[in-house]
Amino acid sequence: MINMEKFKHISMRGRVAYGISCFENTIIALKYDVNDWKIDLNYLWEFTNIQYLDDWNDIVVEIIPENLTELKTYEEEEFERLSKDEFIYLYNLYQNIDGSVDALLRGIYDLGISHAYTVIEGYGESSLKSLERIIKLMIDYNFPLPSIDPFLKFSIEENKGWGDKFDGTKLSKIL
Repeated sequence: MINMEKFKHISMRGRVAYGISCFENTIIALKYDVNDWKIDLNYLWEFTNIQYLDDWNDIVVEIIPENLTELKTYEEEEFERLSKDEFIYLYNLYQNIDGSVDALLRGIYDLGISHAYTVIEGYGESSLKSLERIIKLMIDYNFPLPSIDPFLKFSIEENKGWGDKFDGTKLSKIL
């Protein structure tokens, strides 16, 4: 069983940042060219300093591989944020990816929306469960987990559990 105790004290923004760091470790562990994944990562890291989380939800749901690759053309869907060039680029990138990539991106999305339209009570049980699923995926796939230490400073005491905004890209190994 994974010890989630330390994560209880980390803000929602900090938890999502940890999830994104897991995704980065996955890209590195799979020996993918990290530069290919910058579109995804730039959108994902917005969570740490975005004003309206709906904007983040809208774009991240659009870049989940399974969602994107079931479309044949850009015109089939009314995209909120994804440009046609980005769609074509990601569509091609996603053609032969490992299943773990889709699972982790979906996991980060679920984590990001785990408290949507609600207040975070106590330790934010639903986001802890979502984060635990991401960590379990990492362990199941044998990918290295990021150190929790850089994330401990993002306190659940800040901003009603959401945590103060910060520039998550400073934690990125890729951007």
